[in-house]
Amino acid sequence: MIIYTNHFSQAEDPEVTIYTGAGNTTLIVPRKSVTPISADTDKEVFEWEYTYPSDGSFTTYWIGENRNNGILNMAPPSDQRSFFISTTIDINALRGFNSTPVLTVAPLDKAALFRKFTHNPGAYDADGDSLVFRLIAPQYEQPSGAIAVVPGYSHPNQTFNCRTSDDSGPAIFTLDRNTGQLTWDAPCVAGEYNIAFVVEEWRVGPNGGAVKIGQVIRDMQIRVEENENRPPVLQPKDTCVVAGTTLRGIVRATDPDGDLINLTVAGSGIVPPATFRQVTRNPGVATGELIWNTTCEDVREAPYQVVFRAEDVRPDGDKRLADVQPWNIRVIGPPPQNLNAASADRNVTLTWDSYVCQNADKIRIYRREGPSNFVPDECQTGVPASTGYVLIGEVDAGQVTFFDDNNGAGLKAGVEYCYIIYATFPAQPRGESLASIEACVVIDQDIPYLTNVTVDVTDQTNGQITVKWAQPIEVEALTPPLEYRLYRKVGMGPGEGFTEVKRTRNMNDTTFVDRGLNTVENAYRYRLEFYQTPTPGGQPTSLRDSTEASSVYLEATPSEGENIKEIQLNWTYEVPWNNQVLQHYIYREVDGESTLIDSVSASATGGAYTDTGTFNGQELLRGQEYCYYVQTAGTYQIEGLPEPLLNNSQRVCVTLPKNICPPELSIDVLDCSLFEQNPTEPPYQNVLTWAPNITGDCTDEIAYYTVYLKPTLEAEYTPLDTTTETTYTHSGLQSFAGCYVVTATDVNGRESAFSNEVCKDNCISFILPNIITPNGDNLNDVFRPKVRAFIRSMRFKVYNRWGVQVYDSGKVTEGEGRYINWPGVDKDGNRLTDGTYYYEAEVEFYTLDPARARSTYKGWVEIVQ
Repeated sequence: MIIYTNHFSQAEDPEVTIYTGAGNTTLIVPRKSVTPISADTDKEVFEWEYTYPSDGSFTTYWIGENRNNGILNMAPPSDQRSFFISTTIDINALRGFNSTPVLTVAPLDKAALFRKFTHNPGAYDADGDSLVFRLIAPQYEQPSGAIAVVPGYSHPNQTFNCRTSDDSGPAIFTLDRNTGQLTWDAPCVAGEYNIAFVVEEWRVGPNGGAVKIGQVIRDMQIRVEENENRPPVLQPKDTCVVAGTTLRGIVRATDPDGDLINLTVAGSGIVPPATFRQVTRNPGVATGELIWNTTCEDVREAPYQVVFRAEDVRPDGDKRLADVQPWNIRVIGPPPQNLNAASADRNVTLTWDSYVCQNADKIRIYRREGPSNFVPDECQTGVPASTGYVLIGEVDAGQVTFFDDNNGAGLKAGVEYCYIIYATFPAQPRGESLASIEACVVIDQDIPYLTNVTVDVTDQTNGQITVKWAQPIEVEALTPPLEYRLYRKVGMGPGEGFTEVKRTRNMNDTTFVDRGLNTVENAYRYRLEFYQTPTPGGQPTSLRDSTEASSVYLEATPSEGENIKEIQLNWTYEVPWNNQVLQHYIYREVDGESTLIDSVSASATGGAYTDTGTFNGQELLRGQEYCYYVQTAGTYQIEGLPEPLLNNSQRVCVTLPKNICPPELSIDVLDCSLFEQNPTEPPYQNVLTWAPNITGDCTDEIAYYTVYLKPTLEAEYTPLDTTTETTYTHSGLQSFAGCYVVTATDVNGRESAFSNEVCKDNCISFILPNIITPNGDNLNDVFRPKVRAFIRSMRFKVYNRWGVQVYDSGKVTEGEGRYINWPGVDKDGNRLTDGTYYYEAEVEFYTLDPARARSTYKGWVEIVQ
C-alpha cells in the first residue's frame, strides 16, 4: 500500500491497521519506508504478507483517519471524513496465478484554472488481464463502522457551473473505461478536489466469457491553481508490433507558449526491457523515442500501456503544467511460414515450418473453396469471418502437418481448396498471430465438370434446357470403358426424384438438350454421374464422381406503391461453380425487342435487381408488359476449364399495374334555413355520389367500391357497405351527422386510398318559449322547444322564485321526454300555481363535433291559466 501525506502535518503513519477481509482478521503493518517526493509531500510504503484460508472473494482495505480540510467537492468539514481504499481479489485454485493491477502514477496532480486537465494512473497488469476503469464516489467509515459515500460529494464538473475550455458547453469530467485516461475540461474554481475510481480486472473464463477476478479502488487529490501558463500537448498513437521485431516509436509533444518540454515516462509503467529517451528539445517542440526489442514471451491479447508525460520548462517560481497520455502497444505473434497444400485421392496434406514462438499453444487451420486473396492488416490477427474461411481443426503448436479428408467424407473432386493458418497462445495472457499466406490446391481432376444448365425456351409444355459439361482433364489412371449418366428432377433442391435422361460412353459427347419441359413454372436440377470400369474387360459400374446443378429460376414482382414504378427481380440457383466472382447480366424485352439493361454481382445462391427504368432515361410505364431474363456468369477458377460459364434463366413477363385511384366523392346538401322552417322527424338519409378516377395511370378495372363512415370528427373510419354503383344512400338515420370516404377495389383485390372526405352535420336549433297556458285547450299546454330535432338526451329541472327545485325529469334518452313537454307540474305531477318559474335544460345533441354535443340552457317561464 502506498499513501501520500503532507510533510508538515501529523498525518504520518509509522504503522497501519489492515483489514484482510477474511472474517474479522486484521494486521498491524509497520511502515517500510518514507520518501519525500516534493517540498511538502511524503510517499509512505507498507508491505505485508497474508495467506487466505480458502478460495473465495476477499476485500482487503485500509481506513485513513482524516482527509484535508476545505475539499471543495465534499460537504464540510471534509477533514472529519476518513479515507477508504481497497483491493478485491477473487481466489480460485483452478484459475492459476494472478497479480492485481499496479498503478504506477502517483494519485496527486495539479490543474490550471480554465485549462483542460488530463491524468492517467499508469495502470498495468503483469498477467495481461483486461483492465476496466470506472468512476465512483470517495468513501469513508461512518461512526457505526459502515462504509458509505462521503456526504455532499459531487464530481468536480458538477460542483460549480463551469464551462469547457473552448466555452462550447458545460464542463465535463470523464474517465476512459479502456485506458484510464482522466479528462476534466475545465475547472473554474481554485482549490482542492478529491475523486475516486475503480480499476477492475477481467479474464476470459473457461467457457469463453469474461470473468471479473478483482479490483482496486484509488482515491486521489487534484489541486486547481491559477496559472496563465498553457500545458503542452502530447501526440502518441496506439500501435502494434510483431513479436521478435523491434518497435521504434516516436512520441511528439508541442507547447502553445513555445516553452521547452521535458518528455518522460510517467510512473514506472514502461515495459521492460524497453527504453525511452528524449531525442529533441527545441522551443515549443520535443520528441522522444521508445525502443522495445520484443520477444515471443511478450505476445498477449491485452495491449501494453506506456504513459508519457510532457511537462513544460518554466522560469524559477513559475508553475509548470503537464499533459499525460497513454500509448497502447499490442504485441502479436508472427505468421506461420511456408504453408503448403498437396492433394491425393480426395484429401489434402498441409505442411508448414516449425513455428518460431515456442510459447505458442495451438495452430488453427481454416479452409474455404477458392482463393480469398486475404492479406491481414498491420495489426489484424487471426482469420476474420468476412474472408469466407471456416475453422476445420487445430493442432498443438509444435506440430507442422495437418491431414484434411473432410472428417472422413472426402473432399469434392475438381474443387480448388484454399487453406490459411495462424497461432494462438495460452489462455493467459492469450494472444494470436498474424495469419499465414493462403495455400491452394485443386482436388483430383479426373472427373467431368458440369458447366451449363441454361434455359433456351420458356414454355409450359415445350420448354427447353441445354446441359453441358467438360471432359475429365486426367483419365489415364482410370479403367475404360468410361461412362456419363445424366439425371433430371423437377425443382431446384437436392433429394429424391431423379430420372435418367442420357447415358453415353463417348467422352466427347458432353451436351444434352432437354425438351418438353415446363420452364415457366419449374426449375430443374441435373445430376451428372461419371463411371469407370472396376476391372479390365468389365462394365462401367464404379461411380467415380457425381455433381449436381440447377437451372436459374427468375421471379419478377411489380411495385405496389402508387408513386413507385419499379419491378423487382430475384433469381436463385444451386450450382457447383462460383457465381459470385463475375457480374450477372439483366435483359429486358419490350414489344419483342430485348436489351441488356444492367449487370450486377450476386451471391452463391442467387441475386436481386430492381428495374427502375433508368437504363434508357425513361421511367417504366404502367399498363406496359415487360419481359426479363437473367444471364448468370460463373467460374470454377480452375485452369483448363471454360470461363465464363453463362447460363440463362427462364423468361418472365409482368405488367406494371396501373394505380387504383380513389374516386371523387360528394354528398347531398342540408339547407338549415329550410329545415328550421319545415322540420321533419327521423328517419333521415344521406345520399353519396362519386366519380371514378380511371384516367392516365389509374386503372379502369374496378370491381366494387367500399363506403366508410365515422359518426363524429373524433371517431375512426369503419366500413359501412360495398357497392358496384357510383351512388349510395345511407338511410334509416336518427340524424344527418356523419363523415364519409369511399375506396375503389380493382379486379386483383387492390384497394385504393381513401377518397376526399365529405361531412354533413345537423342543424342545431334550440329555442324555448317564455309562457305556457296548461288549460287543456291544446294550445301552449306544454313547455317544449320550437324545433324538435336532433336531440339525443334531455334533463329538465324547474325552480320556483325562492330557488327551490320543484321538478326534475331525470335524464331522458328516448320518447317524447327528449323534447321536455313539461305541462307545468311539480315532481309529484300536481299542477303548479300560476307565476314565474326558472328552468335549467341539459341537452345532448346528435352532431359531428363532440365540442357542440352538450349544452345547458337557463331561463324563465311563466305559467298562465
